[in-house]
Amino acid sequence: MNSYIFPIKAAVFTFPLLALAITAPFLIYYYRKYGQLGKLRSVILYSFVFYLLCTYYLVILPLPGISTVAQMTGPRYELGLFHPWHSLINQTVFQLENPSTYLAAIKQSVFLEPVFNIFLLFPFGIYCRYYFKFSFSKTILASFCLSLFFELTQLSGLYFIYPRPYRLFDVNDLLHNTLGGMLGFIGAPLFTFFLPTRSELDSESLVKGQHVSLLRRFVAMSVDWLLLSFFSTLLGLFAPFVPEKMQVLLDYPIVSFSLKVVLYFMIFMYLWNGQTIGKKIVRIKVVEKEHQHIRFWSLVKRYSAFYLFLYGLVQVFQFTMTHLATTNHTIFIAYVTFGFISLGILLLFLFNLLYALIRRKSRLFHDKASHTYTISTIKKEV
Repeated sequence: MNSYIFPIKAAVFTFPLLALAITAPFLIYYYRKYGQLGKLRSVILYSFVFYLLCTYYLVILPLPGISTVAQMTGPRYELGLFHPWHSLINQTVFQLENPSTYLAAIKQSVFLEPVFNIFLLFPFGIYCRYYFKFSFSKTILASFCLSLFFELTQLSGLYFIYPRPYRLFDVNDLLHNTLGGMLGFIGAPLFTFFLPTRSELDSESLVKGQHVSLLRRFVAMSVDWLLLSFFSTLLGLFAPFVPEKMQVLLDYPIVSFSLKVVLYFMIFMYLWNGQTIGKKIVRIKVVEKEHQHIRFWSLVKRYSAFYLFLYGLVQVFQFTMTHLATTNHTIFIAYVTFGFISLGILLLFLFNLLYALIRRKSRLFHDKASHTYTISTIKKEV
């Protein structure tokens, strides 16, 4: 029993780190497709990854020492089909005509091992039918391929890390695993009748995806600034070829920041009709009512209000805080006044953001100031 419990414990311990890497492609795909994931969909995907991780660990763990494996001389594979059932009949107390032998026989490993291999892929068949909407034939093929992957992992000595296999490649495991997937497919309705169907999950996600959340906008903004940072680093390689006067000008943070905003969030977005790379990824765009193509002046107002205005306020506040020690009383009062004004406006912006989060509204002050809207580009039907 410990040989089964230990791999599950290992999966629980390593799952938080591995889950992100494994599920990232799924999450990105569904987030881009529907504009949001949904709690139930996320739970289903994470449970599927956790199940696969436990199954994989049950196949490879515990790991023996390399020197121990090198000294093994036993068989590497078993190609005799139905060998476990022949062993059950011929090498145990089992007698078909004597029911009193049944209980003793099923307690032996020669019976438990095939049953375990059947149940190993039973959940896989359920996931195939319920969430991935596989047909019965596709479920059989998928179960066989997954089982074959496990068996080849064992036959290769964990991808040739070991000098030889430390577990037996068994064609009966292929049979039993595939049978487990088939039974899981057949029994899926018994385990998923209380859950919404995959079509209902998709329809709900499509409806919710029409609303552009602040999280979705934040993801788009994060992608955009990561790309800007990447390209800025690349352009920095050409700094020796930039004229000295221009380089001195670009060394000022407010100049380089403003240049990025103007080139990317105003000119580039105008040419791409309200989209950036980040917005394209999460499938949203900025539009203006009664205008098929967003006006350049609207983008100037929008991003001047959001980026340049706020950035300027932060710079003013930082400047005043570092110059409060001046001995000139008049300048001191001016610094304090500018500092409180900039801080007050920043707090108003934070209040506006907090209010939007609480009320689940995604329209912020710069949207209203520029009379622009952020909409979803996801169609209602996929």
